Amino acid sequence: MSGAGDTSGAGREGSDPRDVREPWSRPDLASLTPDRMMAYIRARCPWAMDHTHRTLAPYLLEESAELLAAIVEDEHVGSDGGSADAAGTGTADAVEAELADVLYQVVFHAALLDERRGAEPGATWSSLQQRLVDKYVRRHPHVFDSSSPVPIADVQRRYQDVKTAERAEEGAAREPSAAAHAEAADEALSILADIRGTIGAKNRQN
Repeated sequence: MSGAGDTSGAGREGSDPRDVREPWSRPDLASLTPDRMMAYIRARCPWAMDHTHRTLAPYLLEESAELLAAIVEDEHVGSDGGSADAAGTGTADAVEAELADVLYQVVFHAALLDERRGAEPGATWSSLQQRLVDKYVRRHPHVFDSSSPVPIADVQRRYQDVKTAERAEEGAAREPSAAAHAEAADEALSILADIRGTIGAKNRQN
């Protein structure tokens, strides 16, 4: 990766924003996808530059918890028959906003993987989208690989078969570092407990 003073990539369309810090110029927002925007943020924002997967973890957990809270509130409004009124629209908008916050974290973590791998900005984001498509197809053969409707019992059975195969594959891949994964899981639970306490305190204040 080029240093902060390297301007060889400046002005080239599609150049790596991580290599374009000087001369400083405004990027064309209309042409930037979320992954490209995050590459600029990582290159130009001092706060974002300092973050790692580990330091971002509390934000991901907090945003996920806030998303769940917004979903619960939206479902409560809908159950009261208010989903079509202003309150219902407001809670639906809140869910959408929290989804965007979670997605922000996903794009951020993807950018970190790009840098770790020495990949072009957006490479991991593209890979994530392909993984998502693959998972859709793998878990829904009754939708994408069936010539007729499939009974719900068969759908559930096939889904469990797919999940079992996925767990076996993931377990084999992670077996050499099982202790490290266990330690990471414990740390994540500790962070989540802290976030729950913070959210609980906020709710009591309200």
